[in-house]
Amino acid sequence: MAKILRTEDMPNLMPFRELQRQRQDYFAHFRRGETWFVDRRHEWINLPIPRPGAWRGYDVNYRNPNWTRNIHKLENVWAHQGPLQTRDDALQANKRLAGAMHVAGFRHVKILGWGGLGVASLYEAIGRGRNRLKVVCKIDIFPQHPCIPHEVKAHLMTAGAKHVMQQVVLSAEGGVSPEILAKLGEMAKQTAVGVDMTEHRSLNAANQKRKRDDDDDFEMVEAEPIGEFEELDANVIREGMKLDARKYLDEHQQVLFIQFMNRGRLDDHICRAAAHKKPFPSLVLWQVFDCLFRGVIGMAYPEAFMPWNVDPSKVQVPEVTETSRGLKPLDPYDERDTMVHFDIDPLNILVDAFDENEHNLAPLVKIADLGLVKSFNSRTGAFEYWSSRTTGKTSVYTPEQFSEEWDYINGNPRTINSETAGNYNWWTNLYQIALIMWQMVALCHPESPPVVELCIIKLLDGTEATEYGFGGYILNDKKFSHIDRDLRELISQCMLHRPSRRPTMEQLESVLESKTKRQGVDATNAEEVEAQRYCEWLFKGPAAPKPPQPRDYKLPEGLRGWTMRMEEEPRKAWIETPEEAARRRELHRPAKKRRINVGRVLSNKFAVVRNVSNMWGNYFKKS
Repeated sequence: MAKILRTEDMPNLMPFRELQRQRQDYFAHFRRGETWFVDRRHEWINLPIPRPGAWRGYDVNYRNPNWTRNIHKLENVWAHQGPLQTRDDALQANKRLAGAMHVAGFRHVKILGWGGLGVASLYEAIGRGRNRLKVVCKIDIFPQHPCIPHEVKAHLMTAGAKHVMQQVVLSAEGGVSPEILAKLGEMAKQTAVGVDMTEHRSLNAANQKRKRDDDDDFEMVEAEPIGEFEELDANVIREGMKLDARKYLDEHQQVLFIQFMNRGRLDDHICRAAAHKKPFPSLVLWQVFDCLFRGVIGMAYPEAFMPWNVDPSKVQVPEVTETSRGLKPLDPYDERDTMVHFDIDPLNILVDAFDENEHNLAPLVKIADLGLVKSFNSRTGAFEYWSSRTTGKTSVYTPEQFSEEWDYINGNPRTINSETAGNYNWWTNLYQIALIMWQMVALCHPESPPVVELCIIKLLDGTEATEYGFGGYILNDKKFSHIDRDLRELISQCMLHRPSRRPTMEQLESVLESKTKRQGVDATNAEEVEAQRYCEWLFKGPAAPKPPQPRDYKLPEGLRGWTMRMEEEPRKAWIETPEEAARRRELHRPAKKRRINVGRVLSNKFAVVRNVSNMWGNYFKKS
């Protein structure tokens, strides 16, 4: 185990203390529901760090005099496709890739949206077997501040996880080739629902590049812009050139290609349900909760859902439904590099189509936008823990970020094994998906700031406990009595202040499987028929007509260090060879930087691409 640096020995102690004081003042305002201003430095610069003594927890008798329960009906977040202050930069950034995508045989369809740092656009091409392939392309708005390489790395580690957004390898044309199927053998058939992957289908289940024999794995590529394309005639573009262009784009870390989810954001569907005053049926809520939980498992165990002997940087790995069975349970401040998303909200949950198996009542939903993902281990310093407190949207902050316990910590919360503050792990993602379920039940925006309540919770082991949590509104209000009480109890338990009191993966998986064990709709069951009609209305598409099929959760031969060798209790041995340990550490080593003249690479690659002196210019020269 790596030695953790003492706070007093930090070389940059003064800036770190300033960061602590700033975060203390910021979250004091946040918990009171007040606006914090950057120019308050004169107010917080002399705050005591840490506060003397230990945090005594919540005072049940204290009520903030300025507090009101701030819950309001859901409505559309953006009047436009993104913030107006970055609109022009986003439009310009969208043009940077147009020429290269044209060479690769893709047609720009539309801009889907943009944020403060990136823009996403929809491209369309003709794929293998004349099937129409649609992909979403994400690029940085400001190339001098690249963020896409970090997101590329996060997608690589979740390759194969069905309920996490997957990358698309353009050169594979969105499907699994017969050659790869032959190489994978039985592994190619290993999906959670027993679908035979040898059957012809388009999978959009791709993973991007990593060369395991290359010392430059996961470099942060500080690339020069792709140059201007002059005198480019689409009629002279040969088929071989299209393939070369696709391979090149696959290898360019400042471009991210992901699946196109044809039913958009979950936020839009929640807003529609709220506007029509049609609450979600309990059966639909259970199905969505199951999808979100599977996505959390996929992020909790990086690389565990891809074949061990297949390089996901070169092939498209079939997607499998995530399961925690046979995987090593995660402990607080675990040495394992689990992924913490920090920004799971309805805007970053995307909805896809119905299928003939586990998503034939409600459609498939996936966790998207991995740009803020972080992992924490013994090498993570105190500065990173404290700066992560403000990662993500204020509306989805977790107790691990806003707890007042932070004010009584000297430096790194890992050194004292803090119970809540800084205890980032898979249960941080669990809190945020529970907050999404809270919104789907309440059809309201979250409380701002979150209001803690002392609730009597029925735990999954059958006992009752009195705990502080943030889901009491849907638990105790009679207006939600039509929603399954077990579901509301589970959501509330996932939103408890103490992560140790939230359900375990094993408990959650058992409960969700029991509630979603049947696929398909029984025509004699009025509740199931009503739920199906609701989904057809809300998600605008008929459910799959296939009869119920049993689920068969299987674990791929993923990173063997996660998996179990001996299942006999109480002794369990976990397999990890020295090579696998080195590989796992390599995934999270600090990124290096190198410069690539992308324009020169393209000019050498294609004879028709000339004159790349005007970097980031227009791709097509109008005559």
